[in-house]
Amino acid sequence: MISFYYAKPSLFSRPVWITLLEKDLKFEPIYVNMGGDQFTPEFRALNPFCRIPVLVDNGLTITESQAILDYLDLQYPQPKLLPPSAQAVAKVRQVQMIAVNELVPAIGECLMKKPDQQTYAKHRAVTVLNMFEGLLEAPYFGGDGLSLADIVTGSLVPVLGDLGFTLDQQPKLQRWLQVLMARPAWQQTQLSAPEKDRFMRSIRALAKLWQKRRRQRADALLVPKKNTPPTIS
Repeated sequence: MISFYYAKPSLFSRPVWITLLEKDLKFEPIYVNMGGDQFTPEFRALNPFCRIPVLVDNGLTITESQAILDYLDLQYPQPKLLPPSAQAVAKVRQVQMIAVNELVPAIGECLMKKPDQQTYAKHRAVTVLNMFEGLLEAPYFGGDGLSLADIVTGSLVPVLGDLGFTLDQQPKLQRWLQVLMARPAWQQTQLSAPEKDRFMRSIRALAKLWQKRRRQRADALLVPKKNTPPTIS
């Protein structure tokens, strides 16, 4: 059985979780308390960078959410989440990478920084939304069927609503998001109202905690593992 190591909330865990549900795969969800469980020897054996998500399937351990998504779609191709044409795949990948490389950092800055320090992040997020509006030419980014681009982007765009953004200027994206939010996989993986409230109230402490976690990750990487081969100089 597939083992899925995740945290909630997590911008990177949710796309994998949604993909597992959309493909109706049997899996064991293993919650990782990011307050310190990621630094245990057991978890470091899975991912020495101390990050989630991690997926283990038939002895194969995969880290990095985008790699996990590719694996799941190739290993379990029903339903297929990558379109058949080169042009459509290019669009799907483009949307995925923009979401990860541009939207995630913008969300992070809006969460962590004071309102008067969010100007660039807000501009960055709106630029992404406008670009997505132009790229959305069918019900989904890959065409008529759900794609990995929809799963990745559809896990991130709802967070913007919690940060005060609207889709009033992106009507196609607004309709697209409404369709996604009605799907059972989205409903099953969304934060409950109490979970969301606790998360938003804890945001102010996250900046300091994030710096602490970065130091802990650095320290963990410097701790040699048993049976590590000697470095060749």
